[in-house]
Amino acid sequence: MTPAPSQSPRPGLETIMRFAPPPAGVFVDLSDSANVWGAAPAAVASIAANAGEAWRYPSLYGEPLRLALALAHGLSPAHIVTGNGSTDVLRAAFTAFASSGDLIAWMEPTFVIVPILAQLLGLTPRAVRLGPSHAFDVEGLLAQRAAITYRCSPNNPTGTRIPQRELWRVIDDAPGLVILDEAYADYAGETLVAEAAVRSNLLVVRTFSKSYGLAGLRVGYGVAHPDIVLALERVRGPYAVSRVAECAAVAAVEADAVWMQAHVREANEVRARLSSALARVGHAPVPSHANFVCVPTRDAAALAGACAKRGVLVRAFRALPGVGDAIRVAMAPWEVLERVVEAARSV
Repeated sequence: MTPAPSQSPRPGLETIMRFAPPPAGVFVDLSDSANVWGAAPAAVASIAANAGEAWRYPSLYGEPLRLALALAHGLSPAHIVTGNGSTDVLRAAFTAFASSGDLIAWMEPTFVIVPILAQLLGLTPRAVRLGPSHAFDVEGLLAQRAAITYRCSPNNPTGTRIPQRELWRVIDDAPGLVILDEAYADYAGETLVAEAAVRSNLLVVRTFSKSYGLAGLRVGYGVAHPDIVLALERVRGPYAVSRVAECAAVAAVEADAVWMQAHVREANEVRARLSSALARVGHAPVPSHANFVCVPTRDAAALAGACAKRGVLVRAFRALPGVGDAIRVAMAPWEVLERVVEAARSV
């Protein structure tokens, strides 16, 4: 029996995997920037094959996954640290490279977990507002002299990309650790993974939650100089990633790159198509390089409600700094995104 919208706001796996509009009363969830096309197929097969091994402990420090990632990036396993999602790597970095009361600085708005982690760990959060047209304020960020400077590129929730020149200015001049969150880097086609391996102050954080579609398994990793990796492992501790999740992530790295790249291309294509369609009905989406589009609007609740009436869940933001009210829409097959355009036209 198909659940009513009030009973279950999330689609079943069969809806996500079918590449077709869901039946009436079933919602497509585009609110969390996950991969609506589903999970990487080799990873799914690995989950089934290794489920019976769930009683066994995983590797101590993710050695099989570190090796697979090192081969994929042309690095050494000594440059890789794994975690229970990229948030786990961020938590370890905040713990290892900042002490109680130290400043953690970032450009606002950004990934919502950053100020939350800072406060939970007894650190001092310091937000610097984005400039006009979502410009990156290099001087304002460097002026904080923070123990840790965090940047997300492409940025969540705006989808904007930091110009390389400005990003390198921060890396070169920041006094403490610089964290570059590349959760959406596959969609932008830019990465500083190779540079992070040889820099003494740069940590690149990545995740399997987006382009590989493994958000539910909670697997992330960081790339950095071996000295930084050792510092992170000391505070992170062993057994951070479950055995089944680790096996699935290894399978994704080794066998699902072509699948991932194909869906990245499709997401980028429908992103451009959605942005153009929304512009034609009177909206001005923020130029995005991620797998979502941020759409400023006079009333985020009204636009999100119009999408929900058409079976699509989006993330609504009220008074987003530098943007105002907005919705964030993850990419999906075009027949789903057409409903967002219809909703935008209606309000």
